[in-house]
Amino acid sequence: MYKRTIKGEQYVLYKNEKEFYEHNPEKKIHHNWRTAKDGDWVKSDDGKVTVVIKRGHIDKHNKNGNEYIRTLLGMVNCERTKFFGGEPIKDIWRFGKVSWYEKTLNGGLSIKKRMFAKYVAAGIEPLIAYKKAYPQSSSDDYVKQRTQLLIKNKKVKQLIDKEIEILLSDTGITKSYLLEQTKEIVEKQEAKDSDKLRAIETLMKISGLLNTEKKSESVALIQEFTGFSKEKLNAFKTGMLTSGKES
Repeated sequence: MYKRTIKGEQYVLYKNEKEFYEHNPEKKIHHNWRTAKDGDWVKSDDGKVTVVIKRGHIDKHNKNGNEYIRTLLGMVNCERTKFFGGEPIKDIWRFGKVSWYEKTLNGGLSIKKRMFAKYVAAGIEPLIAYKKAYPQSSSDDYVKQRTQLLIKNKKVKQLIDKEIEILLSDTGITKSYLLEQTKEIVEKQEAKDSDKLRAIETLMKISGLLNTEKKSESVALIQEFTGFSKEKLNAFKTGMLTSGKES
């Protein structure tokens, strides 16, 4: 038995008919959830029993169109939904079992997510990368919200790191090369300690050798080296890399 309070009223989901009748011997179960009305008890396609919290029209402006019912199992289209059942969900005010938030943050790598990762790895600013991967996006707030979630997606982060490694490798900057150059910079007597430290940290963050949760900082570094030219990367050898501001 599952219970949940919504807007001050408690609703119950029973695991089967037997459990339902044990607690509601005088009540009846509506024969077909597709035709049930508000307050009717219905049985899901996998045998659970729940009450219809609301029945309504999918298109509020078309009273002759498809209708839906809302239960603790979520919203289902009374005409088109093939299966009504599963486990209770948090967001019962939408169709589908997985919210956009979960899909964006923890979902798999769709074609658009792969495009986003490639754009970011290539040095494109994340918000612009999102708009290029998702050209149908609406407001700037929407884009910003989705972009922040995608950057936190574990699979997207791994793909960005992989794409960066490929880009670096194409210029001859392998991890072995970075380690060799790091050693050379550290051992160079005339180089300033601050230049050494910045060169080491920057190279290791870009290559993924340095584990950091500050993804936004890593993305900023990627953008700083858009194009990954050998001229810029060779600057690390002498410790001459600067932040772009005159001291």
